[in-house]
Amino acid sequence: MAATVLPAGTPGAASRCAAQDAATPDAAESDTATTAAATSTDAAPPPPPEALELYRRGRELYAEGRYREAAVELERAQVLDPTSPNLVFNVARVYELLGELEKSIAFYRRFLRMLPADETAERARIEATLRRLEGARGEVQRPNDAPPEDRALRDPQPVRVQERGVADALFWVTASAGAALLVGGTVTGLLALDTERAMGDYVVGLDGSFEDRQVLADRADTLALTADVLFIAGGLSAVASVLLFALRERTVERYPGLEGSASLAPGVAVLPGGGLVTLRGAL
Repeated sequence: MAATVLPAGTPGAASRCAAQDAATPDAAESDTATTAAATSTDAAPPPPPEALELYRRGRELYAEGRYREAAVELERAQVLDPTSPNLVFNVARVYELLGELEKSIAFYRRFLRMLPADETAERARIEATLRRLEGARGEVQRPNDAPPEDRALRDPQPVRVQERGVADALFWVTASAGAALLVGGTVTGLLALDTERAMGDYVVGLDGSFEDRQVLADRADTLALTADVLFIAGGLSAVASVLLFALRERTVERYPGLEGSASLAPGVAVLPGGGLVTLRGAL
């Protein structure tokens, strides 16, 4: 399954496809590149829309020869879609074209680790590419300047990405108010039930006058109404706090190329008779 970098496939499969790209500047060299096995990509979840958009921008920059800008966009996409072998390979290839051999070798090694063991032909091609680049690295380095292995992966530059989920002061105030209102509604409701129980056991003449019993009834009604209002207000505040968290975005720094990187995205869905709060992502 030999392929070239930055495939020109359909946008919906951009970061996981393996199609020929006629715009590749070095077709002979690109024929040594490989992508992950189809069986592994078919089982993977769909990439986030943000990763696809970043991939499209990276492909356009690559086609214009703006390799460094393309590398930035591809690394941002790779942070959002860390399980995509094609994105890891594309980053490696762009750094190779830029002459940044340390980063290219580090990402090629990561891509090799993502390949299934039975993809022997693919692994052989990537291993040949690594041997070539390591040999070239020895030609351009000073004799006493041997960098640590995978330095680019251990000390990467952060990239700024947009993620959903903002837990600021407004969120915490709204969430705390919702919790307080719900607790108040619970306490008031218990008092209303206790007052109603006392009214039910009240015996006119023995426990007091009819007017005294009416006072208990009015108090029970007032407490019940107050509990209902507190529950409604608390529920609305809780929903508002969830929306404040889930529907806003924040800018965070992520380090591409690190194993075990995580990306989580909260969401809210409206269902018949209620709602659903979800959390999706990759660990």
